[in-house]
Amino acid sequence: MKDIQTREIPAEDKRETKSAEKKKVELDRDEVKHEEVKSEGVNPEKIDTKEMKSEEMKSKEQKTEETETKETETKKTKAKETIAEETKTEKAKEESKSIEVKTEGIRTEEVKAEKQIPESKEREQKIAQTGKNIVIGVILGLLIVLTGVYVGVTLYYRSHFMPNTSINGITCDNMDVATVVSLVDAQIQEYSLKVTGRNPETGVAGEILGIIDVDDIGMSYADTKDAVQDVLSNQNAFLWPGAYLKKDRNSYSLIQGIVFDESKLRETVSSWDACRKENTKSPEDAYISEYIDEKRGYEVIPETAGTELNMEKVLEIIAGKLHANETSLDLEDEQCYVEADVKSTDTNLNDAVNTANSWLSTEIVYDWNDNEVVLNAETLKDWITVKTGDVTLDEEAVSSFVKEQAKRYDTYGKSKNFVTTLGIELTLKSPNYGWKTDAETESEELIKLIYQGSKAEKEPVYSIKAMKKGMNDVGSSYVEADLTHQHLYVYQNGTVVFETDFVSGTMNSTPGCVTPPGIFGLTYKTTNAVLRGADYETPVSYWMPFYGNYGMHDATWRVNFGGTIYLEHGSHGCINLPLDSAATIYGYVSTGFPVICYYYEVDPLGEPASIEELSEEELLRQHEPTIGGSEEQSQNQEG
Repeated sequence: MKDIQTREIPAEDKRETKSAEKKKVELDRDEVKHEEVKSEGVNPEKIDTKEMKSEEMKSKEQKTEETETKETETKKTKAKETIAEETKTEKAKEESKSIEVKTEGIRTEEVKAEKQIPESKEREQKIAQTGKNIVIGVILGLLIVLTGVYVGVTLYYRSHFMPNTSINGITCDNMDVATVVSLVDAQIQEYSLKVTGRNPETGVAGEILGIIDVDDIGMSYADTKDAVQDVLSNQNAFLWPGAYLKKDRNSYSLIQGIVFDESKLRETVSSWDACRKENTKSPEDAYISEYIDEKRGYEVIPETAGTELNMEKVLEIIAGKLHANETSLDLEDEQCYVEADVKSTDTNLNDAVNTANSWLSTEIVYDWNDNEVVLNAETLKDWITVKTGDVTLDEEAVSSFVKEQAKRYDTYGKSKNFVTTLGIELTLKSPNYGWKTDAETESEELIKLIYQGSKAEKEPVYSIKAMKKGMNDVGSSYVEADLTHQHLYVYQNGTVVFETDFVSGTMNSTPGCVTPPGIFGLTYKTTNAVLRGADYETPVSYWMPFYGNYGMHDATWRVNFGGTIYLEHGSHGCINLPLDSAATIYGYVSTGFPVICYYYEVDPLGEPASIEELSEEELLRQHEPTIGGSEEQSQNQEG
């Protein structure tokens, strides 16, 4: 309810107000009555007017009266409504007066209350102050009590562990140091160290070799009290309320020393079967295998892991695990086993195997005088030696191989069968003709190829080559000198392209003058040479040596060729030719060109012809000029 504000009105003003209101009501009532008279037609002024009017005006007045009657009724209705409103207004005024009376009463009460307020406020202030003092006293008392409790609990937790504290898994809430120390020390009785490793007989890993208990080695903690005290010292006792509210625990793992009897540890470990040397196997070094046919090479055979332990290392590792309070140990993981000195990763072993296998990969396919010779690992394996990381190639064996092939396939110096123009097959030596391998040079080249692990197809290095490959290496182009019949043929591709008579070395003189039989290769050819001997010096236009100082050349001092002249009046061993014949032959031959000389043991043409008689002049013309007959440079060849 809202407060109503009032003010006092003077008594005189009140009386004047009431008199004015009363007069107003009376006036209002007179107006209402006047209206009622008018509505009833009793208006005095109108009555006097009607009497003065004529009868003619009556009808108009009647009409007017009817109209007025209607208006009067309307006014009556309005008057009634007005009276009703005035009645309501009077009631409202009476209610207003009643309210004013009440308001005056309230104002009177308020005045009285205002007079009483100072005394009430004073009493309330005294009561409030007393309450405050009581509250302050209670609060101070509580603070003193709480402070005492806080300080007391703080002092308590300076020697005890706060809630939610654990050490080494032990719940230490509200425990003192001595209690925790006893509990921690008791934990060591549950400790043991399990040691695993290789089975001493089978070498299988992961087997239990032994278990070390606390009592076996007299093991105990060395400084538990100090370690526990360190944890307590780091505890902030002033924060104990938070410890009660904390959800997580403060967990500590003590770093504390242990002590044990080292002699008992050695005795315990040494008693295990796996640590007795007689029960273990020593490791074996890696090594290089023998030659493996399937692999056509060598390989490194890995080392064998033994079961022999390095006892000093074992004891050292175990002691470390005990101090670290660990519960398991694998000796293989800790590399406590005696290892092989040489392992499969050894550089020397692998380098040796790689080198040997590289050499063994060599494959040379020779065309050795039309014969295929294959050199590969099947032969090389016997030339290569591998020992403890060193690999060597027997170079002497390589040289022997080359010499062996040369001996087998070279035709140089070997006797050959030859069919003469007359169709007679002869066996002739070839002292300087044929295929001749340069064994020294070829050996050097082959050794290089082996060191490189090469694969190649090649011919050997020849010092002398024949005209054709194969054992019958003369071919179809050659010079054939029939010494029996003193007739010469020149063959080109199996066809005689030129033939001529000649004079060969004297038969009935010193042996050195006899033209040697055999298959020869032309050494070289040249023109304008001087042939010198012990008592002669002869210039020639064409010089074609084929065996040492024996050769073919023109002999312009001779008159006759062919027949039996050679028997008594032949040359010093050379084949003397007419100048034009020498020139023609010179055009066909080249270095290495075969020159085949032979005598028939039995003349296929019958009895030998009788010795031809020559005149004294002709006889003189059959010999080379004596020394001094020429100033040209000598070829140091006999004629």
